[in-house]
Amino acid sequence: MNYSESVTKKLIQNNLTISFMESCTSGLLASMFTDTEGASKVFTGSLVTYSNEQKIKAGVKAEVISDFGVYSKECAAEMARTVQEIYGTDISVGITGTTGNVDPENPDSVQGEAFFCIRIKTESYDFHIQADVTEMSRKEIKQFYADTVYAELLKILK
Repeated sequence: MNYSESVTKKLIQNNLTISFMESCTSGLLASMFTDTEGASKVFTGSLVTYSNEQKIKAGVKAEVISDFGVYSKECAAEMARTVQEIYGTDISVGITGTTGNVDPENPDSVQGEAFFCIRIKTESYDFHIQADVTEMSRKEIKQFYADTVYAELLKILK
């Protein structure tokens, strides 16, 4: 059993709902979660907000992005808070980062760097990924990030 399946089964077993607000993983977290039968009992919805404008439109405070940058733990935390508020879930995840080359419109971006936040009720857990991804495809990087999120979720839920 893989990490995402273990997390999904654990949430079903404990009747805990979850939502995601994803940028760099492009909906992969939500897709992986729903690969397990019964996920609809606890998965209410997800947002893929690839652009800053869509993050703000969804409810992320523009000041967080302007003050800390879109690639920051603060932005990931704000994404998790926003999606949890929208869907009213017990658990939420916000993730932002770069998958391939450095973002040409953002000089603060670093290849292979992502930030994610897991919220359980009102408690937040912040994470920073920094990896050498030069030999990886964008798809492989997204999978690496998603697997990392699920591994951390499983640790927290145990």
